[in-house]
Amino acid sequence: MINYKISNFQYIFNKEINIFRAGLFILPSAPVIAFLLIIISLLINSFKIKAAYFKKKSNFFILITAILMLTSSIFQTFFINNSYSDELNDISSWIGLFNWIPLFWIFCSSQEFLKSKEDRKCTCLILCLSTIPVIFSGIGQTFFDWHGPLEFLNGTIIWYQRPIDAISGLTAQFNHANYAGAWFTFILPLCIAQSFNKTSNKIKKNFLRIILAGIISCVFLTNSRNAWGSSILSIPLIFGTSSFQWFLPCLLFTVTLILVTTQNFFESGIQNILREIIPNKVWQEFSNEGFKNLDVTRIEILQEAFKIIINNPIFGTGAASFPIIYQLEKGFWKGHSHNILTELSISYGIPCTIILIYFVGRILVKSFHNIYFTDKKNIFDRSIWTAVIIFLLSQQIDIQYFDGRISLLFWILLAGLKCINDDNQSLIKNANK
Repeated sequence: MINYKISNFQYIFNKEINIFRAGLFILPSAPVIAFLLIIISLLINSFKIKAAYFKKKSNFFILITAILMLTSSIFQTFFINNSYSDELNDISSWIGLFNWIPLFWIFCSSQEFLKSKEDRKCTCLILCLSTIPVIFSGIGQTFFDWHGPLEFLNGTIIWYQRPIDAISGLTAQFNHANYAGAWFTFILPLCIAQSFNKTSNKIKKNFLRIILAGIISCVFLTNSRNAWGSSILSIPLIFGTSSFQWFLPCLLFTVTLILVTTQNFFESGIQNILREIIPNKVWQEFSNEGFKNLDVTRIEILQEAFKIIINNPIFGTGAASFPIIYQLEKGFWKGHSHNILTELSISYGIPCTIILIYFVGRILVKSFHNIYFTDKKNIFDRSIWTAVIIFLLSQQIDIQYFDGRISLLFWILLAGLKCINDDNQSLIKNANK
């Protein structure tokens, strides 16, 4: 009993894991400091255990992806010439590597801090708590005109927030409402799991439900269709088929409400009443009003992206090349291809993209089986899987990955899924002995 208490005491005051968790806690609010803390904790732990992550067979494909990205950058810089070469910046491909290769290392090294169920549960709780300042600033931005810059600790932390006009939604500390929406929908499944788990601590549960209510409110206020859809999809993935008896009627009611509010077929007194009740920002997102100012559709953007990929399928055209080529071809600016797979193919080629898809897909498929069939009652691990899969689905119609806070969170949660797979594999090996 004494030894057990001593081991728990040592675990709580483990320096590396506490630095890591402190970084996660301030990640959305002070990303530069958070990145430093996380990297420091991972470096200390790597030297401490003399880790050789890329020597593991399970990480072989991510190592190949990193090598292909480096190879593509070399070819783009020194060997490949095309009709856009004079307009493109070769340095962009090298800078773009920072969106991937350092995060591959973080994925591998952070697994040491996510090995057990308790580690993952604690990580999810910290991420929920980290979102409190984002909720606070977003509500202030929306209802009290907090535009910033808001300074803390004598200017060490500065928050810039955009004024909200008739079209835009809540952004909080993020650059755009869609980025804020991506963060909230990442945290939403984790907070649902924390709020509805079986625990006798009612104070903790009620406090987390207040945070959950804040997250849901902020998702609504982002005015992001992507965030709305992702949030709705979270519910059946976390609660499973048992949620269908109330989820499907609620979904049907919502769809009916949207149709009655937006379609000309329902022009009548009830439509006018609903439009008076529902904010214009909301119902117009599902009507022609929400699309009339678009200069190009997502499908047209994807078609142009495929043309660029076909021109340089093996090594790609380079990171950040899409907006330059698109402006040269179409005469106006689009910051990215609105699809993470086409963006990666344009940047570093199809082979690199296929291998990364296989690597991530393999983790998702295995963890799905382990979570939903082997360990059905673990709502915390299920929330991690839900957060990762919803984020990946959302990246097929928009890209928020290139915000460092969001990409870091993705790779850390993916590392959590990898640990779940490793746990299950270890149990199988022990059972066969």
